[in-house]
Amino acid sequence: VDECAEGRARCAHRCVNTPGSFSCACSPGFELGADGRQCYRIEMEIVDSCRDGNGGCSHHCEHTAAGPRCSCDHGHRLGTDSKTCTEVDECETGESCCSQFCINYAGGYECACKAGFQLSADGCSCDDVDECRLDNGNCDHFCVNSLGSYECACKEGYRLGDDRWACVAFPTDLKSDFGTGIFTDPGILGAQLEPCLNVARVELRAVRGSKGKFRNAHFAAPLVLNRRLCLGDTFGQDCSLRCEDCLHGGRCNSERSGCVCPPGRAGLICNETCPPGTFGRGCASVCRCQNGGSCDPGTGQCHCPPGVQGRLCEDGCPKGFFGKNCNKPCNCANKGHCHRLYGACLCDPGLYGRFCHLTCPRWAFGAGCSEECQCVKEHTLECSPRNGSCSCQPGYHGKKCQKECSPGFYGAGCKLRCSCPPDVPCDLETGACKHPCPAGFHGEKCHLSCQPGSFGMGCRERCSCGGAPCDPKTGQCVCPAGKTGATCEQDCPDGQWGPDCQNSCEPCANGGQCNRETGACDCPPGYTGPSCSATCPDGHYGPSCLALCSCGSSAQCHHVTGECSCAPGWTGHHCQLPCSSGRWGRRCACSCQPGFTGQHCQLRCPEGSFGPSCESSCQCQNGAACDHVSGACTCTAGWTGTFCERACPDGFFGIDCHQVCKCKNAAGCDHVLGSCHCLPGWLGDTCEQPCQGSSYGPGCRNTCHCHHGALCHHVTGTCLCSPGWRGATCQEACPPGWYGAQCLQRCLCHGQATCDPVSGECQCPQGWTGTACELECGDGQFGEGCEHNCSCHHGVCDLPSGKCLCHAGWTGDRCDVACPPGFFGKRCEERCDCAHGWSCHPQSGACHCQRGWRGRHCDKPCLPGRYGVGCAQRCRCPPGMPCHHLTGACGCPPGFAGLGCEKTCPPGTYGQDCHGVCQCSAENQECHPVTGHCSCSPGYHGAHCHLRCPKGTYGSNCQNPCKCLNGGHCDPVSGTCDCAPGFIGANCSKTCPESRYGKDCAQFCACGKGQCDPRTGECSCAPGHTGAACQQVCPQGRYGPSCQLTCACQNGGICDSVDGSCTCGLGWTGRSCEKAECLPGKYGAGCSLDCPCQHNGTCDRFTGCCHCPQGFYGHSCEHRCPLGFYGLGCLHTCACKNGASCDAVTGQCLCPLGYHGVHCEKGCDRGWFGESCQHQCDCGDAPCDPETGKCLCPPGKTGDKCDVGCRPDRYGPGCSLRCQCSGRSRCNPHNGNCACPASWMGPTCRE
Repeated sequence: VDECAEGRARCAHRCVNTPGSFSCACSPGFELGADGRQCYRIEMEIVDSCRDGNGGCSHHCEHTAAGPRCSCDHGHRLGTDSKTCTEVDECETGESCCSQFCINYAGGYECACKAGFQLSADGCSCDDVDECRLDNGNCDHFCVNSLGSYECACKEGYRLGDDRWACVAFPTDLKSDFGTGIFTDPGILGAQLEPCLNVARVELRAVRGSKGKFRNAHFAAPLVLNRRLCLGDTFGQDCSLRCEDCLHGGRCNSERSGCVCPPGRAGLICNETCPPGTFGRGCASVCRCQNGGSCDPGTGQCHCPPGVQGRLCEDGCPKGFFGKNCNKPCNCANKGHCHRLYGACLCDPGLYGRFCHLTCPRWAFGAGCSEECQCVKEHTLECSPRNGSCSCQPGYHGKKCQKECSPGFYGAGCKLRCSCPPDVPCDLETGACKHPCPAGFHGEKCHLSCQPGSFGMGCRERCSCGGAPCDPKTGQCVCPAGKTGATCEQDCPDGQWGPDCQNSCEPCANGGQCNRETGACDCPPGYTGPSCSATCPDGHYGPSCLALCSCGSSAQCHHVTGECSCAPGWTGHHCQLPCSSGRWGRRCACSCQPGFTGQHCQLRCPEGSFGPSCESSCQCQNGAACDHVSGACTCTAGWTGTFCERACPDGFFGIDCHQVCKCKNAAGCDHVLGSCHCLPGWLGDTCEQPCQGSSYGPGCRNTCHCHHGALCHHVTGTCLCSPGWRGATCQEACPPGWYGAQCLQRCLCHGQATCDPVSGECQCPQGWTGTACELECGDGQFGEGCEHNCSCHHGVCDLPSGKCLCHAGWTGDRCDVACPPGFFGKRCEERCDCAHGWSCHPQSGACHCQRGWRGRHCDKPCLPGRYGVGCAQRCRCPPGMPCHHLTGACGCPPGFAGLGCEKTCPPGTYGQDCHGVCQCSAENQECHPVTGHCSCSPGYHGAHCHLRCPKGTYGSNCQNPCKCLNGGHCDPVSGTCDCAPGFIGANCSKTCPESRYGKDCAQFCACGKGQCDPRTGECSCAPGHTGAACQQVCPQGRYGPSCQLTCACQNGGICDSVDGSCTCGLGWTGRSCEKAECLPGKYGAGCSLDCPCQHNGTCDRFTGCCHCPQGFYGHSCEHRCPLGFYGLGCLHTCACKNGASCDAVTGQCLCPLGYHGVHCEKGCDRGWFGESCQHQCDCGDAPCDPETGKCLCPPGKTGDKCDVGCRPDRYGPGCSLRCQCSGRSRCNPHNGNCACPASWMGPTCRE
């Protein structure tokens, strides 16, 4: 399995796959941690400069060797301080790509367009909107598009209304006064008109743009003038409309020359609603709705835009503004409406987007573009995003563009009438006439004849001749021979044949039929010839006499059926079989008496047959004779039954089964001869003798393999073990706690006592006695059976061993030796901590102070005015004069000062009362506090004390040689040791404890059961293990140190990875599993014995052999699979790593503590331990033992959770090492270095 590819390795840097496992590796400059996965810098751990406060950056921080590097989100710029990010207004700086409007927002910008334009696909430029494509721009007559806007124009006789969309008719007198023309504006009355021309030029002022404002524009509208006068109650431009064409409740005027529309409707036939801004009858009333509200075209009721209320929409801001006083401008495109309070854009129907600057996507319309257009898309040019109305392609009309133009109409809206002759269709889109081809032809040039099955003008009609061809011009059917009728659906009448059934048939004999197509006679089977008058020739029969006869032995064949007529003495379907024995004559009709056969019935039936014609078969079995007449059976010896099919019943044999068997011990008897077949375990003519010695089974031919004096069962071969032994061959001793026959009796011994496997007698451990070892030894007694006496003077006796456990303050084998001076406590292991004391109390460690000193550690001088032993004496010195705390003498000796003369002179002074001033000039010199003599400071030497001590020396004038061992370096001033990696202690004399290495032994080894180099942490694996951390067992086939030796196990044996010894599979033995030695089989007799199989094993009903379930083997399935094997027959080898065992049934690995994974190939991650690594360590930052969960404390820490500091006399990992520091010096809890008090030096502060 490649754990690296599957991502199960969880390596920090790189994963290296190995056979059966994997290992982690680090990038250059890093080293692998103790957990085998994490990587750490070799030189030092670099602190992430972005960790605290994001490195001071506003947005993004990236750690570099020079410190944090800041960067900003898109749309922001880094400030001059290289940390702060400020927003960039692309609209102000000109960085945007917008061609018209630019809208800035945090992190970017958005483009928008003026009214009449829409944003193109690139999101930057604006394309003109052709308003005339949608609903003709709401213009009554003509719509003219322009860049960013559009204009409406009217036909002759009309002018443009105030709303700039509707066209209002001129009064009749104006029409006559001004002649013909096109009028668009009331101001046109002052324009110069040219009635002599067919083209009128129009000046447009006040054209509505899509922003809702008016602007000036000019255009010329050329129109061809064409005036008509309608007659006979018709009206309209082409006089095609009548009163019944009026829509939506409109009715005809009194002259029947036009429609009078209801309120809200306009147009020639009331098919249009009032233009926006107007309502009522004739659309004459003007809307008074404010703030962009629209009015109902019929009633004038106001419909307010979003965010606006009131009867006239007066409660709201006008387009483009919001706020309490409507004085804040919106950012909405087209100065659209926005929310009264918040300024959010409220889009008109047909618009969407954050700023309502986007037109609805195609086929969506209405408020929020939430409605789907209902137009038939393939017939539609465009769907209005505002109201969903459909603009149809030429050739289609209807509300949804679902209808084709009616015959005779074409073009946009199907409003144009075709000008083609009657019955000539026109093109729905262009109106071009489609002239038909003459009958019988088709194609663009009418040069192609009609395809079969079609006829008529343009070949558009279909023949109805039942598949027969028809005349391409007239469609008359051309019937094939044998068919007649208008559609060729009738057969020719009897006696007629040929095309149109015009020919008469010749008469046919013997039931022959006249063929309606050819006129020939169709003969019935057995006949031939032109008129079916002849029978089939010899050897032929059947339809058309094509079948060949198959009759043998000169038999005749029937000309119709082919049936054979046999000669006498022959029978069978083809007359090829002679008559059976005992029969003769035509059709073999004559026969013999039962039991006889032959030409003259002179022969008996042959053996195996009997009865009439010897046709019956005998059913006698097992060599019995059969009667040739009746078929009755006569049985041989040992058989009985009607057909001699049954052997003699048990206990009988011989002719007719009349003789009685003499076999014993349930032996079987031969039903023919009466000889005995002994059951397994018995011998003799009558099976009266059991097997003797170590033989058993059928014929006593099998040999038992029972050990330790066990008896062998003469039938099954099962070993009957003596007390103390069990198993198939009695080779297994009773397991601890059991004894007796088959080890079925439980021992009664208590505690660690052992039990005799034969008798069950208890053998007590030291310190216990009694029948069941339930009694502890009495006081002063110990050892086996409590037979020894112990004498401990100042301690108690350990019952099992008899050793004395001494009270505090005593030591020695009998606890009769007091602690030596300077030591106290249990086993006198603790060192006295007394600065100026003779010794300390051997039990409590309390100090006995020398004269002039006091305090728990004798480190404080007597209080002023006191001196002597225990500071018990009072000084008698004059007031103000110091009293020596040791002697009580008045006045201090030279070099000392203080009220008790306990202090040396301050630096720079010396002599009596410290009045002398030192004259030492060099930087590293100090003067003697008594004499003032100058000498070099510790760590320096030379005439001017300017030289540091040479390597290997320290102290005053560098006189002291360093005492650091194992490559440690000493401090030139104090002599304190700095130990090399792998060593620890005051003088570096101790190597790192087990499982620790490196500087101050602070690193954890990751070597599993291997040895770890205390300096480098490099692993030396125990035999059977390999890998950087010794966590991999040897691959299959290898063993020993570094897995360098090759296994010699054969036949699937498992090789011990440590010593190479072989564990053999079933059926194999020998040093290398090279010998085949099958276990003896076991079975019962005649299914009469109980199965001996255990653990739900099944037994063969004939032999009694056990078929064991998965996980078990043995004669009685009494053994679980050996370690390392599992499954059916224990034939499968476990694939578990790290010494794990596997389930004998499923092969699932049962991991030891500290490992997990499918094959137990993974050690616990740091912080986890125990079974399947499911338990979490409770050690704070310290790691824990992956098996037990015990905290592995770093140097200077101890306790169950590594949260307790070392006591003063202990140091190192887990505080396991004893300090070597003397006197009042302090011991460093991490590495054992001694911190010496003033005037003391050396590695252990003893100098």
